[in-house]
Amino acid sequence: MILEGSDPAALHRAALRLAAGWMWDERKVLAGLHVDVPVLDNGPDAVIKADDVRAIRRDSLLRPFDGEVKVYIIAYAHNMNASAQNALLRLLEEPPPYVRFVLLVRNAGMLLQTVRSRCAVYRCAAGEDGRGAAPDGIPPVSEEEWTRADAFLEALDDPWQRAAVVFSWDKLPRAALRGVLDAVMSRLRDCCLREGSKPLYTETLDTVSKLIPSLELNASPGSVCGVLAICPAGSRTG
Repeated sequence: MILEGSDPAALHRAALRLAAGWMWDERKVLAGLHVDVPVLDNGPDAVIKADDVRAIRRDSLLRPFDGEVKVYIIAYAHNMNASAQNALLRLLEEPPPYVRFVLLVRNAGMLLQTVRSRCAVYRCAAGEDGRGAAPDGIPPVSEEEWTRADAFLEALDDPWQRAAVVFSWDKLPRAALRGVLDAVMSRLRDCCLREGSKPLYTETLDTVSKLIPSLELNASPGSVCGVLAICPAGSRTG
């Protein structure tokens, strides 16, 4: 995932909020103390070199110490030179199943297109903490899309109700469904912050975060809704 914006502090807060949604102990994440959320921050002016990315690759071979995922935050990722980006590209193409990446950039256009094509891109305005970020090329989430997301959250722990809600979206235009998925992710992150990173929330958040790139790569709205209707595995079944 790529977070784009002019305020490095806002990008960092947004990245931590995202990471908190994948972790059991969100308090440690938000405090910047979680062992499984390493941050590469060489400063605003330093070049990020291939050796920096290779160090991440070596570390990524180690399984998470205190959870089910590791989230690598790369600050000022637009400062990666071409060699570093190509090294990262190989890792983005075949990451360990428990690894997530959040790249913080001033402008996503400063990254290689091959890197951008493998990441969802979000914009964060100065001062935002991630809630108001809108995905690149997509209008801000509408009131109707927030309403659909709230209905999904209300039905989340009931498989039949959840399926009914999700399949009501399968005829939505692609951009509208993308807005609903963005709203769902935001609501799930808020639930994780308020109630803790319950598996029901984190598993659904993980699924939605994978469905968004699929939708951008021309997966049909119907197929995306089909996957979302049957997740997460840990929900109630009767």
